[in-house]
Amino acid sequence: MRTLFKLVLLAALIYGGWYVWKNYDIPGWYKTVRQEINAKNTKGALILPKRIGSSQKDPIGFYINGCNFSPSSITINKGEKITWYNKDSVDRQIIGDVFDSGLINPNKSYSKIFYESGTFEFGCSDETANKGQIIVR
Repeated sequence: MRTLFKLVLLAALIYGGWYVWKNYDIPGWYKTVRQEINAKNTKGALILPKRIGSSQKDPIGFYINGCNFSPSSITINKGEKITWYNKDSVDRQIIGDVFDSGLINPNKSYSKIFYESGTFEFGCSDETANKGQIIVR
């Protein structure tokens, strides 16, 4: 009786696995990876698909270290996003004429899109002399 039960259970698992495998819709990202692998003949190397609209260059932004901004000034077009990356070991807060980042934890970031032209200055909340500026065309 136990052997029969085990055989029925094994058959159900095999059939269930086959059914799921046969009827499973392969996600689009896997199809893209598979096409890239086949196109490049990479023999199974993992190639991750690029996100639509993403670019390979670093995003525009300021790096905060010791409340110093690198670079100190950036020029962008209207509608572009600027990101502040906190590379300090403490929380930082960026305050500008038209924005306040709130606390940015270490190794985290804050982003803002600028929709109006002008020159916008900002600095750390601890009132250091280090300032940065964004010029929006």
